[in-house]
Amino acid sequence: MDENKIQGQEKPAQPIKYATPTQRVWAWVGVVYMVILVLLSTYALSHGDYLRGIGGIMVAPGLCGLGVTAILRYRQGVGRGGLPACILVSGASFVLAVWNLFRGLPALLAQL
Repeated sequence: MDENKIQGQEKPAQPIKYATPTQRVWAWVGVVYMVILVLLSTYALSHGDYLRGIGGIMVAPGLCGLGVTAILRYRQGVGRGGLPACILVSGASFVLAVWNLFRGLPALLAQL
């Protein structure tokens, strides 16, 4: 039975609050990290050893999330510094993410 009807009174329905685009971006970053952690754990259990030298791969999703957040905050009008700051932060984040991936992928492929 419904809790509201048991007590004899009905509570007003609460309005639905949807996630903001920034919250959605960071939720996807969290999903990517969980997939990476599951793959790392599976590898460690099946081979008896951990992968080494993949710190760049682990940092890349967070950097991408930071770059997208800077763009979204600028588009919403709440970002500080205007367009130059948006370009600087997002550009540096994406460049560092790609650089970390290029440094981490050879270490990953050498161990597989």
